[in-house]
Amino acid sequence: MEKAERAELKISESAARKLNIDKDTQLSMVVNHHSIIVHPAQLVDQLPDVRLRWFIIPAVILTIVFFVVCQVNHMRLVPLNGDRSIALASMILGIVSGTIEFATSFIWQKVRRTGPCSDFYWRSLPPLLIACGMILAFWFVASFWLIGQIFHGAIFDLYTSTVFVFIILAAVNYLMLNLAMTLSPGIVTNLMTIMIIGGVLSSMLTNSRRNWWRYNFSFLGTDRNAGHWQFNITLVFSALLMITLVDYLFINLDRKYSGRGVLFLRILLYGQALTLAAIGIFPNNPRFHILHDRISMWLVYFILIMILFIDRLLPECTPQFRRLSYVMGGVMAADYIVFKVTNYLSLTAFELLAFALALSWILLLFQNIEAITEYGENIFPLKIVVGEEKSKDSPHSQSHQ
Repeated sequence: MEKAERAELKISESAARKLNIDKDTQLSMVVNHHSIIVHPAQLVDQLPDVRLRWFIIPAVILTIVFFVVCQVNHMRLVPLNGDRSIALASMILGIVSGTIEFATSFIWQKVRRTGPCSDFYWRSLPPLLIACGMILAFWFVASFWLIGQIFHGAIFDLYTSTVFVFIILAAVNYLMLNLAMTLSPGIVTNLMTIMIIGGVLSSMLTNSRRNWWRYNFSFLGTDRNAGHWQFNITLVFSALLMITLVDYLFINLDRKYSGRGVLFLRILLYGQALTLAAIGIFPNNPRFHILHDRISMWLVYFILIMILFIDRLLPECTPQFRRLSYVMGGVMAADYIVFKVTNYLSLTAFELLAFALALSWILLLFQNIEAITEYGENIFPLKIVVGEEKSKDSPHSQSHQ
């Protein structure tokens, strides 16, 4: 097999220090779609260093707690679902263990000033923990509901149940540690998206009225719905996650860009997050109806203002994103006009469409800001020097780049 040619890439000392590269660092270069990607030569160096004991020991401790509690309650058989079941124990212990693992890793990285969490504010930790806990709860409920449908009425002995609980806790701990050690704006955006969609779907599924959609979308948050607390809490903590994401992105954005446009965009995004939280705090109950409607309209106003002036607010706004923003803003305006002028759209259809468009555009905006901060901060001038290839028979044959 022919040995791969060795390539050389020359960078300045300041760039090497910023990228934490020294002469002993082993790197490899991949050319893909007209892009040069440099990463550690060994695959193991590219993965987060999650030690076995970090997630196994907490899982063992909580599994012992589960076993002791079952022994004290004389439970020789443990059902898969229901009260005092594997599902309930795994959910409670998993959420506790997983959030503690995430918090410990976050704090450790902040104190040592290393790792991705070191770039986040301390105030980012509570909303991240709450989001992780809620997403774990959604995942446990959905997963065990599906498993319960497949293995209806399944019951296991205490020792088998203990093994199941241990495996689940170890897996959750590993995932939460891995999440904390690879935290990024993209991951926070995904957490916010999953949290919003999961909370809304959960509220729909647990709705006390099958025909809720005949009223309006805001009905999910009213006290006439048995699962209204899920909907409202989802909005409040999604807003906190959004503030966390804005904090992180604008730290890096302000390093390269400054001015009234960036500041105004940040204020508008904070206002967007606050109105989202206020919709959850003041649901569409009779006593808050007028306030709820006005806050909801401000949510739309903030979006339309950002779309209308996106070219002046967002640095290096691409023509594609600008055109897409105008199209989505036009659809939102048409949605409002059709709802007000005609009877073609119901209130629920109008609200769902506006909600989907607003959420989609906000996610696209965050992706664009992330791209600007990611590629704007770590870009270094590069000169490619192409040399003549030496004979293939020479053992020192190199391709200089």
